[in-house]
Amino acid sequence: MSSSDEAIIATWVVRLDCKCPSCNEQVNLLDDVDFWDDRKLALCEHGTNRSKGVDVTCPKCGHDFEVELEY
Repeated sequence: MSSSDEAIIATWVVRLDCKCPSCNEQVNLLDDVDFWDDRKLALCEHGTNRSKGVDVTCPKCGHDFEVELEY
């Protein structure tokens, strides 16, 4: 604890960045509000069958494409 006995908060910031092959924008795939719907991925999962060929939607232009997740 700090000398004032108040907890110092540390906030996690998680992003999943890639370049959209359609609009060529660098995007955070987690900005798509539906990204986690019906997915059985763990946070930061990579190198598994579930993290390869993941269907995503560009949150900027709406283009659907596949990615492989890396950490």
